[in-house]
Amino acid sequence: MADSTISIAENFSRYPGPRYRKDGPFSGEEFREGYLQPALSAALKDGGIVAVVLDGVAGYGSSFLEEAFGGLVRSGLSWQALQDHLRLVARTRRFEHHKVRAQSYIAEEARRLQTA
Repeated sequence: MADSTISIAENFSRYPGPRYRKDGPFSGEEFREGYLQPALSAALKDGGIVAVVLDGVAGYGSSFLEEAFGGLVRSGLSWQALQDHLRLVARTRRFEHHKVRAQSYIAEEARRLQTA
């Protein structure tokens, strides 16, 4: 079982951008498709966990977080798979509310798709 860690600030950008690639650099869509989904795909295969460290960036827009994390559910990953293989990490209090928001986007999208 191979676990992995993605630090958004160190591995992606200290300045996360908009929701979609077409709207600007370092988008939530780019992060999800280029970093998060490949890591989660590997984790699902070998039973590992992907830890995403939220600390160290200038800030997050809700659109970035919703697309990066809520978008995982829209892309076909189940709520249960994300509970089992994804850990959101806020090492400082400053980023704790971003962690809670990202988790809520996953849960909201899972509920939405369940009732659709």
